Amino acid sequence: MVRFPEVNVWFSTFFFAAGWVLVALLPLRLPRSVSALVMMLSLALPLGMDHTIGVPPVDMYDTNVNPKLTFSELPTWGMYPVFGYLFIYLYDKWNIKGPAIALYVFGWAIVGTAFEALAVAFHVFRYKGWSLRYSYLVYVLVQLLTVAVFRLLMHVFVRTKKANP
Repeated sequence: MVRFPEVNVWFSTFFFAAGWVLVALLPLRLPRSVSALVMMLSLALPLGMDHTIGVPPVDMYDTNVNPKLTFSELPTWGMYPVFGYLFIYLYDKWNIKGPAIALYVFGWAIVGTAFEALAVAFHVFRYKGWSLRYSYLVYVLVQLLTVAVFRLLMHVFVRTKKANP
């Protein structure tokens, strides 16, 4: 008997594909090296969290309703770099500065939390002690860190480019 993927896998696969198509269609704005590093950071931070608080002994949640890493989680992991890239792409495009950075970060934290709530409804995450309130705070901290790293990367990129024309 053919077994079809669960709704969580369809959800993750759809947003994985749609997100990467969107990223591919956007005009090139950032240096490729900076984009790649932002995407890697956007993947490394949630992976690190999932392998610290998402596993025993802490075990606050499961991803894709399976406590073990499976092939079906690849689309879920692939959404994180898209989210981080779009966050930085628009941050750079809109030239966010000063106090507007806080508003931008808080706004994206709301977007991230809302998307996570939708993912919970589609059983991408199963909480066992975690709460969306915690997610909001994590998004704020991670996005502030992402802005700081992006600004550092761009500073180094520009300085290196001037030194090596």
